Parts: sequence; structure tokens; C-alpha cells
Amino acid sequence: MPSRSTNRAHSSNTNDKYINAKPPRKGKRFARPQGRRKYIHSVLAPLRLCVKLFLFLLDFHLFFTYCVPMIIVGTSGFQYREWVSVFYPGNLDSKSWLRYYAGRFGCCELGLTYYRVPEAIVMHELTEETGGNFRFVFRAPFRLSEEHPDNPELARRFAAALWPLQEAGRLAGALLQFPAEFGFIRDNFDRLCRIRDSLESVPLIAEFGCPDWLAFRAAKHLATERIALACVDGGERLAEKTFFCATSDLAYVRFQGRNRSRWVRGDGSAQHDYLYSRAELAAAVPEIRRLEEESERVLVFFGNHWRGQAVVNARMLLEELER
Repeated sequence: MPSRSTNRAHSSNTNDKYINAKPPRKGKRFARPQGRRKYIHSVLAPLRLCVKLFLFLLDFHLFFTYCVPMIIVGTSGFQYREWVSVFYPGNLDSKSWLRYYAGRFGCCELGLTYYRVPEAIVMHELTEETGGNFRFVFRAPFRLSEEHPDNPELARRFAAALWPLQEAGRLAGALLQFPAEFGFIRDNFDRLCRIRDSLESVPLIAEFGCPDWLAFRAAKHLATERIALACVDGGERLAEKTFFCATSDLAYVRFQGRNRSRWVRGDGSAQHDYLYSRAELAAAVPEIRRLEEESERVLVFFGNHWRGQAVVNARMLLEELER
């Protein structure tokens, strides 16, 4: 039987072994404090970046909501000699008309692309003559509304010509006008979608002469494909109430003039000889406000350009919208 001294010595050696033993090495699962901080930083860095991006986009949205107008008013065209002294100063050179116009209105619809595709230099000149918030709508080549085998190529060339304005953020869309024979049927709707696809990233605005398109059933199909519907007041369809409806992020309105007899007879420029009264424009303001709620941007154009009546009515509408 071992003695007490032997047991005491053995106990002492055992305690010393545990007291002097080194702590167990930490495995890879447990990072050191410095490594843990680096790990946490690597996890939080992308989160901080996402938060900063979110705040930036929020500021961007607020800027465009409160600093960039949601309703932009302009005219169909700006190069009219009869506007001199009515709108343009008499001593202003015609080369400065667009710059003068862009200082007073925020958008313009141009028809120079209706018969031919313009050169890129023309688009660059339009960009230089207007400010950053100015928007253009171009009338698409008329052949796109007809059946031609080379339409896809024509649409691509048209979209490529507009690229300088689109890159600068000045392009609002392309207006394509369809005749009354273009009814609301499946084949025509499919053709409309193919044209939209051929235009690539250029927003399409469709104007229809057939009344079947100016109904909520057709508007629902247009909204599904994000094709903007042109809401036209006056012209040949004066006897019917204007159909105001937003079918995409962009809402388009044009006041064409209410001289229906001249539109039916086709009296040329006399078709556009009409001055809207303040009461007529005030009656349309609630509809324009509703379009503002249903879309991101509303473009309003006046096509009654004869004797400068378009600019008179454009200013009148801006006054009514400010009330």
C-alpha cells in the first residue's frame, strides 16, 4: 500500500501538469479578434454600399419628382415664319429659334423624320441647342404604318439615328400614326408589337384613326405591352369625346384644333387655324392631372400652329396648371 507522502507527491505532480499546460490551440473555426473584425468588415462593406446606393436613388427620385416637372408642355414643331413677332423677336436669327423656344417650353414634337431618316449630325445639333431637361418626340417614318418587308430594317435605322438624343436623355419617344383602316384586331396588334420590338429601346407612341383602339379594352392590351396611346383632342374626331388614358410610363396628349369642317375638307394649314379658349383648356386640366397620377411623365403638345396660336395656348395651359 503506498504511503501518504507518495500519494501527496503524485497529486502535486498531477496538479503541476495541469497548471503548466498550454491552452489548447484554437481551430480554424474560431477566428482571432483581429481576424474577426476583418470578417465582420467584409460582411458589412457590401451592406453599407447597398445603403448608400439606396439613399442615392432616393435622392435621385425625389429630385425628379419635385425638381423636374411631371407635366411638360410644348408644340408640334417650332420652325414657323408666322411665329415671328407673335413668339420670336423680329431681330432673332432663325438659327436661334430652337434655343429661344427651349428656354420657354420643355418639349417639342418634330416631323422631320416622317419622310426620311435624318443624319446623326442633325441630332447632335438638336442636343446642343436644348437644355438637359428638354424632351423630343419624333414622328416615325410613315412607311412603318404600312406593310413593307423592309420595315424592320427601316425601324432599326430610325432608332439608330435617334441614338445621340437618347444617349443625352432628350428623347421621349417616337410617334407612329395609323390610318382608320388599321383596326383593333389580333394581326394588327401583333404587327404593332413587332414594330415596337424593331425600335429597340425607343419608346413607341401609337396614334390610331380607328375608334376601336380608343376604348379601355384596347388600352388594356397596349398597357400590357407598354405602348403609349396618343390622346388627341380635335382633328377629324371632334364629334367624339377625347379619350384620355395612360398605357405606359409616358402619357401623350395633343391638342389639334377643333375646326372639324376644315379637317374633313382637308383645307391644308387652315385645319390648324384654331385658338382654344381658356375655358376649353381648363376643362381638360383634370384629365391631364389624372394622367399625371397614372404615369411618370405627361407630354402635352399643341398642333394648332397657324398664326402662332399653338404657343398662345401652350402658355395658357401652363398658367392653368399652376393654379
